[in-house]
Amino acid sequence: MTVLKIDNKQVTVPEHSTILEAALKLGIKIPTLCYEEGFEHTTSCMICVVMDVRNGRFLPACSAMVMEDQEIETDNDQIREARKETLDLLLSEHIGNCEAPCMKSCPAYMNIPLMIRQIKEKKFTESLITVKENIALPAVLGRICPAPCERGCNRKYFDNSVSICLLKRFVADSDLLNKTPFVPVCKQESKKNVAIIGSGPAGLAAAYYLCREGHTCTIYDKNEHPGGLLRYGVPDDRLDKKVLDAEIGIIQNMGVQFKMFQTLGIDFSLNEMQQESDAVVVVTGTIEDKLLFRDLEMSSKGLHVNRKTFETNIPGIFAGGNVLGEGRMAIRSCAHGKFIAYSVNQYLNQKPVTGYPRRFNSVIGRLTKNEAGRLLQLAREIEQIIPENSPGGFEDNEAVNEAERCLHCDCRKPVSCKLRKYADQYGAEQRRFMVGARSDFELVVQHDFVLYEPGKCIKCGLCVQITERAGEKYGLTFIGRGFDVRVAVPLNKSMHDGLQKVAQKCVDTCPTAALALINPPEENQRE
Repeated sequence: MTVLKIDNKQVTVPEHSTILEAALKLGIKIPTLCYEEGFEHTTSCMICVVMDVRNGRFLPACSAMVMEDQEIETDNDQIREARKETLDLLLSEHIGNCEAPCMKSCPAYMNIPLMIRQIKEKKFTESLITVKENIALPAVLGRICPAPCERGCNRKYFDNSVSICLLKRFVADSDLLNKTPFVPVCKQESKKNVAIIGSGPAGLAAAYYLCREGHTCTIYDKNEHPGGLLRYGVPDDRLDKKVLDAEIGIIQNMGVQFKMFQTLGIDFSLNEMQQESDAVVVVTGTIEDKLLFRDLEMSSKGLHVNRKTFETNIPGIFAGGNVLGEGRMAIRSCAHGKFIAYSVNQYLNQKPVTGYPRRFNSVIGRLTKNEAGRLLQLAREIEQIIPENSPGGFEDNEAVNEAERCLHCDCRKPVSCKLRKYADQYGAEQRRFMVGARSDFELVVQHDFVLYEPGKCIKCGLCVQITERAGEKYGLTFIGRGFDVRVAVPLNKSMHDGLQKVAQKCVDTCPTAALALINPPEENQRE
């Protein structure tokens, strides 16, 4: 037996144990990518480095053996920088998107790829729920949104973008036709109340998401009916106000109260709202300071807003939408409402207000037409579907056909990918070591349910060991030498030939999304 210290905790383990095994006995977690219990250690990634305190040397915890009286540290500034450098190097040659370009281009970060897969499978109710995770007014926005998501769509490099906005409208309209449209389940009542000043898209969205968190919301507005610019600034031929009323009705059914003909600075003051509420959200559009700050001691300081958290310089007051002067795009205002709700919820739960989280996102960049063509292996080569009943949007079969045009260029493992997880944790920089043009994007679709993206492979060799142990006839192996080495099926055989027995195990074990399911489970696609 060997006795050593890890992070100042003593542990006794068998003499041929690794530092990683000793740390696990103490409940200390060390990050790993190329390690899998029961397999040979390759130490190819070096994310698991730890420090020998006595000599300052870095050691790979997954393969370095313990030594008597050794003192190991698993987390300090030097270790974190070493791990970050490892990640920066791995990511410099990583050819893959964590998020599809359409999702990245959406101001509300809607999970567009999942919505499209659900439409393709005719799961229309599920697709509506996916949309409403991030967009409170999809039927409205499906009519008036300028569709920045479609400008990001990779299909445009081949022919025309997927009609994402019409698909969003389709699932929302289908729901509104039901006798009982979808109303999200709200958490248990928090006994916290929020005053929202302004009933435009930002205010409606903020109320929608705060209600979901169990908070009581009251919206104040100077007009006769809620909706703000959606009602009073968008012509009827672009937005039927019955659609707006229907989606506002869903928000009312969630418990939101509306107090109309209430003008800030005339009928009530911000100071009164602050005293009567646990939090206040100001989303009225541009307003005069003298009206906004009537009766407030700090009126001379003006309103300053943190654009990440939407907190103002006045405790408990948040602001966004056109108060920030950021244009008249309704989708951006809806996104602000969602982000504000996230920060307000943190504030009400007495947590640090950090703002809406954004995960690390690897980006391929612009695709060539040939690269986009490789993605067509996963899509139908049909022209963009134009609704026959154009003003009425898609019919069911039209929506399904349009969904089948999607190239599915998102990552199949956005939640479980270890590389992304640690890139988040250590603040990795993908472009730190990138030199010159990137490598070509490759996509190998030669298997019934598995796809392979060589540009995401970190050469850990786990899949090679799995196929060898399973006795696959061809399996996977390393081909080439030096920087050109890659994992492939030998003898120029296909992935179908190489993965006859353990395809699923290889997918489950792959630490990135180099090996992934063509049609991943929905739970693996939700953040």
